Parts: sequence; structure tokens; C-alpha cells
Amino acid sequence: MRTLALRAGLTLTTLTLLACLGSQLNCGYLNRIIEQATGQTPRQQVADLIHAIARGDRDAALASWTVSDSAPDELLQRRKEVLEELFGYGPDIQHRILNTEWWTTCCDAGVTQNPRNAGGAVVQVSIGSPTRNEKVYAFYLLVPGGYWGDAAGNPVRTWKIVDIAPEDEPPLVFPLR
Repeated sequence: MRTLALRAGLTLTTLTLLACLGSQLNCGYLNRIIEQATGQTPRQQVADLIHAIARGDRDAALASWTVSDSAPDELLQRRKEVLEELFGYGPDIQHRILNTEWWTTCCDAGVTQNPRNAGGAVVQVSIGSPTRNEKVYAFYLLVPGGYWGDAAGNPVRTWKIVDIAPEDEPPLVFPLR
């Protein structure tokens, strides 16, 4: 009975503290855990696309790299060509993340060392297979609608691949360069 009373007391104290502090609490770390658990990270978005390609699932691959209805023809052509290249690696396609460059999309957009504030990411990925040489691609990801980071309490992000380019080609969509 004493343990039950202690648990009830701690629960009541915690709820009171949360009610009093409410908006003053920074849930950024908890939200990053939620993003990891739900697969909403740039690395996981890249992995999901590669896994769709390994399965030969063209619909899933197209859904992983979303384009707007008003996308320029150049982006649609790149999407078609890059996905065909990637499907050419076959079911044994492998990838290795080389680097992630984080970008803020709020206020003064640019490279940041703080991933918590990032609403954009450029992920350098080496892609290969046992039968094909590796090639490096840049995956460009954004949080739709922008991301205000600390200024908005670091809400949970939903990452979307907006462009993929061979490393020697510039992005067509990523607006921050």
C-alpha cells in the first residue's frame, strides 16, 4: 500500500510540475527520440529508399522521393534518371553514409553544427553493389514547410527527400546553397 501511495504521489507531483512549467519545458530531446523511433531521420529516409530499390519496389521508391505537382521538368527528368541508375545496382545494392551536413531553414538559413535546429540536410551516400563500382550521391532532404528549431520548441520533424544528385552535379531543389 505504501508503494502505491508513493507512486501516486510522484505521479501527482510530476503532473503538477508539467502543468506549471508547460511551455517552458524543452522537449527537443524527447522529440529527437520520437523521430528515431518513427524513422523520421535523414539517414532512415535514405535507407528506406535504398531498401525499396533492393526489393524492386518502384512505387515505394517514387513515394520516397516526393516531387510537387509544379516540379520543373528538369527535376522530373533527374528523378527518373537517378532512380533508373539506382535500380541498375539490383537487389544487392548497398549504401554507406559518408557525411551529413545540417542546414537551418529559419531566419538566417545556412549550415549549422546543431542538428536539433536543422530543417535541411545534405547526406553524402556511397552506393554500390558486388557487380558495380561505388558512386557517391548527394541526397537533399527538407522538413516540409520549414523548421524553426529552438524558436518553435523543436517540434517533431518529418523529413522528405527533395532531390538526389551525383556528387558532381548541383541540386535542383535544395534552396539553401
